[in-house]
Amino acid sequence: MPEKNKIAQRALARIKIALFLNNIPSFRNQKRFSTYLVSTFVVLTTFSVVVILVTLYSYFGKQVETEFRKKVLAEKGQVEILLNSRLSRISSRLKEVGADNIIRVTVMLDGKSQIKQRVTEFYPSRQGVFFFISKAGQTAVIPAHYPGLPPSLIKFAKQKYPYGEVLENDGSLHLLWWFSTPIMHQTRLMGTAYALYDMTRDRKLLETIAQTVSGDVSVVKSGQLFSLISQSSRPFKSDLPANPPMNSELLSFDKKTILSKIGGFDTLYYQASPSALVGEKRRVSLWIGLFAIAILAISTLTSILLGKKLVQPLREMTKKAIQISEGQKNLLFENSNRNYWEFNQLSQAFNYMLANLKDAEEQSRYKELLENVDDAVYILDRDGNVLEANDAAYSRLGYTPEQFFGLNLSALVPPEDARLILRQLGNDSAEPSSQQVTIETSHLKTDGSPIAVEIHSRAISYRGRNVILNAARDITERIEAEQEKKHLQTQLIHSQKMEAVGTLAGGIAHDFNNLLMGIQGYVSLMRLQTKPDDPNNEYIQGIENAVMSAANLTNQLLGFARKGKYTLRPTRLNDIVENSATMFTRTRKEIVIHKTLQDDIWSVKVDRGQIEQVLINLYLNAWHAMPKGGDIFIQTENLFLSDDYCNPFEVAGGNYVKISVTDTGAGIDDEIIERIFEPFFTTKDVGKGTGLGLASAYGIIKNHNGIIRVYSEKGHGTTFNLYLPASEVEKAEKIKSSSRLMIGKETI
Repeated sequence: MPEKNKIAQRALARIKIALFLNNIPSFRNQKRFSTYLVSTFVVLTTFSVVVILVTLYSYFGKQVETEFRKKVLAEKGQVEILLNSRLSRISSRLKEVGADNIIRVTVMLDGKSQIKQRVTEFYPSRQGVFFFISKAGQTAVIPAHYPGLPPSLIKFAKQKYPYGEVLENDGSLHLLWWFSTPIMHQTRLMGTAYALYDMTRDRKLLETIAQTVSGDVSVVKSGQLFSLISQSSRPFKSDLPANPPMNSELLSFDKKTILSKIGGFDTLYYQASPSALVGEKRRVSLWIGLFAIAILAISTLTSILLGKKLVQPLREMTKKAIQISEGQKNLLFENSNRNYWEFNQLSQAFNYMLANLKDAEEQSRYKELLENVDDAVYILDRDGNVLEANDAAYSRLGYTPEQFFGLNLSALVPPEDARLILRQLGNDSAEPSSQQVTIETSHLKTDGSPIAVEIHSRAISYRGRNVILNAARDITERIEAEQEKKHLQTQLIHSQKMEAVGTLAGGIAHDFNNLLMGIQGYVSLMRLQTKPDDPNNEYIQGIENAVMSAANLTNQLLGFARKGKYTLRPTRLNDIVENSATMFTRTRKEIVIHKTLQDDIWSVKVDRGQIEQVLINLYLNAWHAMPKGGDIFIQTENLFLSDDYCNPFEVAGGNYVKISVTDTGAGIDDEIIERIFEPFFTTKDVGKGTGLGLASAYGIIKNHNGIIRVYSEKGHGTTFNLYLPASEVEKAEKIKSSSRLMIGKETI
């Protein structure tokens, strides 16, 4: 700071010396900046005017040429529309001839005179259009000739199929088109209808073109330029080829003619005169010359007047600056209507500089505090516009400072949260530090992705204004931790519930089995005392059937309770999938099973019958979800599950074999999917399901130390994923055993 003060004092001393010397007569004759500035301004103004006028002349000259070119191209476009419209009407008329039922019948009956009469009466030649009919397989046309139409033109058209080609015949020029359309009877080709069009005879079309545009339509042929409307011809200039290229839009044919190729027609050109262009250029040159003289005169006078007014405001501002630098802080630079806008702006800049010296110091302290805070901190006005912010506020969202300071609160947080903050803190009744709002919401990044934050908003006074201070803390990790905790708690509660239900179901099943054994024993004793023809034999059989059905239910309950009997052997799951799918599709023809089985599938140690029961239960559930038929997709694959993934299911991580069963059915509601593995829970009607299929599947997979998971979306099908631990033992070989019954003479 002391060094800066010394520099300022030296500059002030130089200014004072300059003002003092200016009052001495010997220094008044020194070179003055104002004189140099005025002279330079006059020279530069003159040079600039000359350059501008040359540019204007070039610009307006090009504008005139451009407008002329646009006019020529617009007229050419009108000609193209008229020509294409005429050809389209001829083609449409020819289709009417081909669709004429009388002509179709006469062609079928080969009535040449009738064809000629029909064509000449109902489709007479008009405006250069002549119609002909030929039978399939014949080259002759009907009528063979028309009055005034040379046969050579018909012969030329039949051989060349011209489309806008020029033909000279007997000293006359003809511009010919040849159209054709088939004459069909159902799918059989009966003949062909033709139309010969000679544009040179279409006086109505040429008169319409002459009334529409100011130019002419010309044909280039044999070194001659033929004008169709004026019926005149001119030879090409010696330096032009016989067929000039038309790569550009306009081609200067000679001083009085400009040509432009008509789109879609190889030999037709639009012919225009450049006389209007020449006259317009002369008029532009005259006006630009007069304008140049006036501008030069005005600029010279203006530069002299401005030079005189330039020095006086600068001198006054210099004196005021010296007074302020000497300590007169209360002085302000005056804004006068007599001064130019630039001087007034300079005065205002100095005034703002003096007024903001204290604010700058205060703001630097605020800025230092904000940048050392890890949380996002930003200040809003009462309308929600960003006024100040620290680096953490915009850098994490992907904004630059310039972009962020141009935002509104509604662009940073959801609109309803922005309205809540502004409604409570943005009104005039919200006194500074009297209210505070805390909400959990999200900040939106530049790519639209949200960041969960907790915002503390407070109304404060900042630099003389009532504003809103927002401090936002990133709570993404906290929310993820809470969600993970909730997810683990849900899985633990579900596992404990299923364990408790399994224990209850196992106890009930064992007790129920004991009761069934007693019933079965009594029934067996009754059978020993009952003859085959006894009328009660039917009822005894019914009791035995009911006992067997109840025994099956207890077996399923024991499977859910993980207390069933298992014979574990190394097995390839692909074999079980193949056998179960084949067995299921034999009885369910409306279901199509698609299999994607990994070839080198790992071996697993399972009870083959129990796993087949699980798959059959899944197939049956998929079948019930697709009453009108559908697809089941089965996939097997090897994979590794981490301990973190397996811990909630109370199994160890490691290598697993995964079976996925996906159907295209109606899906499962969110309210139901949490209960599908509970025993006796079913969505089927009474008598159509026991609710033990998925429950036993759950128990069997858990008893194999595996995992069963389900994913479903309403209307988009269901997927069951089974994870069974891989075994290092290869698949056991099948041992053939004898099925012969061993009989002895002994008794027990």
